[in-house]
Amino acid sequence: MLGISKDEGVLLVDDPSDADTLVVNTCGFIEAAKEESVDTILDLARIKNEDPETPKKLVVTGCLSQRHSDALAIEIPEVDHFLGSADMLGLRAVLRGQGKRISVSKLDRRAYLYDHDAPRQTYGSPHAQFVKIAEGCDRPCAFCIIPKLRGPQRSRTVESLVRETEQLVEAGTKEIALIAQDLTTYGSDLRGRNLPESDLVMLLDRLGEIRGLTWIRLHYAYPTTTTPALIERIAEHPKIASYLDVPLQHIDTGVLKRMRRGYTEKSVRELVERLRTAKNHIWLRTTMLVGHPGEDQAAYERLRDFVAEGEIDHLGVFPWSREEGTAAAMLPSRVDQEQADTRAAELMQIQAENRDAKHRSMLGQELDVMIDGESEESEFLLDGRHQGQAREIDGKVILCDGTGAPGTLVRARIIQSSTHDLVCSMDLERSPDDPNDLDDED
Repeated sequence: MLGISKDEGVLLVDDPSDADTLVVNTCGFIEAAKEESVDTILDLARIKNEDPETPKKLVVTGCLSQRHSDALAIEIPEVDHFLGSADMLGLRAVLRGQGKRISVSKLDRRAYLYDHDAPRQTYGSPHAQFVKIAEGCDRPCAFCIIPKLRGPQRSRTVESLVRETEQLVEAGTKEIALIAQDLTTYGSDLRGRNLPESDLVMLLDRLGEIRGLTWIRLHYAYPTTTTPALIERIAEHPKIASYLDVPLQHIDTGVLKRMRRGYTEKSVRELVERLRTAKNHIWLRTTMLVGHPGEDQAAYERLRDFVAEGEIDHLGVFPWSREEGTAAAMLPSRVDQEQADTRAAELMQIQAENRDAKHRSMLGQELDVMIDGESEESEFLLDGRHQGQAREIDGKVILCDGTGAPGTLVRARIIQSSTHDLVCSMDLERSPDDPNDLDDED
């Protein structure tokens, strides 16, 4: 949509009061995300109505629009246009003063999938960008509404992904994060369609040949399709960050069965073991879902004990949200919301203690750090990340000395730590500071 705006000669502004077209890209995955989306729409509706002499268009796009456009059109009459999750190109007609009020397509195999020729406008520092390799999902997970919002899986071709990445690298990108609802089934839908065979390992090998690209990061793998060959590539390929985001969701076999995840506690432990015994350490990010119907105290304690083992490097925990249209919405044995929230908080506290201990154990180690730019803390510091840190979600490395442009890879030594962040020096002879490490508030 930013690319379309650029094509149409539209000027982007930071203050919505200065805009004549307001676009909200929404999420409809869980209740909290829907509430945030609706609150944002209402906030912009108020801004739209502040000055009747200066007409503004309010456009709502994305998954909430895909799911509830008819109801939202009645409840929020200030919205001028609704575009579904596969209808973002409809923004062009809106900007030209055209377009229906509701343009929401049915999600099937013909739904839109962007490619290397699609209009694109990157934002922020160009050195780190996302590349979506597929859209939609075929998994039957009981708690998830994504297949009904995004449609079935639709993979891009290897050639399209290579060409887009080459274009990004030519514009200054050093790191790409590959994203999809399920990375590890990439290419499975292309088989039998007279297209070259494709899978994730094959794609990684091709992307790894691109000169000027430093890191390739993987988000959203599925446990049962994270193959030994993929783990080997992550551990050994010099351009693939030693990092994997694989949502495990739970450890208890009974809960996993109710979730329709298709694996057991044994499968989870075998995957973690393969990651931990790989040639190089692979940083594991995962999410856990607590309070799913049928999660009794024994099942939760099994999950709590698993998290306490400390094998997870980065963890997100979410209480179950009852979503209309999912299989889990009809299941009995629901967990009280307050209890689910308490369980989520306890797991995050355990993980914080694990991270703090892990970071302390890293004092004195050297890391390759990619510089992201000037630190928000001070103009005299730089923010960066090591291979095990994705932008915005996994903490950061604070470089207390030296200089470098965003995207530059530097060698640095860890001299202080906190639960979330590491402090490093480019002076490799410098010893760790006094053991009084950074407080979280620092």
